[in-house]
Amino acid sequence: MRGKAFAIGILLLALPAQAQTAQKIPLPRAPGQQSLQFGAAGITIVMPAPESAAPILITAAAPGTKPGTLSLDHRPDVREFLPSISLVEMDPANSTPEFFVSRYSGGAHCCAEIQILDVVGGQWRIVDGGSWDGEEIIPEDAEGDGEQEIVHGDDRFLYRFSCYACAGAPIRVFKLVEGALVDVTMSPLYRPRDERDLPNFQQGCANHDNGACASYVAAATRLGRRDEAWKFMLDHYDRKSDWGLKDCALDDDKGNCLAEIQYRSYPEALTAFLARLDAARPGVP
Repeated sequence: MRGKAFAIGILLLALPAQAQTAQKIPLPRAPGQQSLQFGAAGITIVMPAPESAAPILITAAAPGTKPGTLSLDHRPDVREFLPSISLVEMDPANSTPEFFVSRYSGGAHCCAEIQILDVVGGQWRIVDGGSWDGEEIIPEDAEGDGEQEIVHGDDRFLYRFSCYACAGAPIRVFKLVEGALVDVTMSPLYRPRDERDLPNFQQGCANHDNGACASYVAAATRLGRRDEAWKFMLDHYDRKSDWGLKDCALDDDKGNCLAEIQYRSYPEALTAFLARLDAARPGVP
């Protein structure tokens, strides 16, 4: 290997009987290779030398399955961020754990790029988990059933009616089922999260933040309190703000708007926005 020695480590780690929290997996030093075993499932991580343009390789394997390899770009000429890899239990359709890879893309308010190594039909496949706001996504067991989900604020609310830091967003929840991420946000199992978030959204709306009003109405609607929340919004929204009153019904593949919409008021814009969210389910960011 042209004089470049790789440090090779093999670790045997016990797989918990019921994985309720994601288990972070250490990365080998670069250049280096490390193999780890979790019950029947194994993972091999190859880190290239810092000055090399070779990719980062993550290979998952298990007896009776076809291995799968995720290749992540490595560019020595730019500042980049290392991936975070976690052992998770997300897909109830198989008997193996999954390997959850989150990597920060860099840039202001962006993005954790997600890929999941999952056994589907006897082989390891790479599931594209999309891009999420933030530096890192770690699944959590939101239901307490031993299976983890992606639980995150709904990024579609960001910047929609107010600034990024002005208001939080209602949660969005995805389960992994047979190699596909399924939007299960509307399941009654997650309403306690909305109950917890609702007072903060309401307080923001009371302070005349239209972004918080949007989150408040959305979360309250899930809890069966839409009429109450809508009336509160009408009493408190910022009538002077025109943030979010322009929208685009159609754009081209370069992001240029081909059909602009001009709403007459915030309530009209909010109605259209929430209707579009309902029509868009399911979907991955």
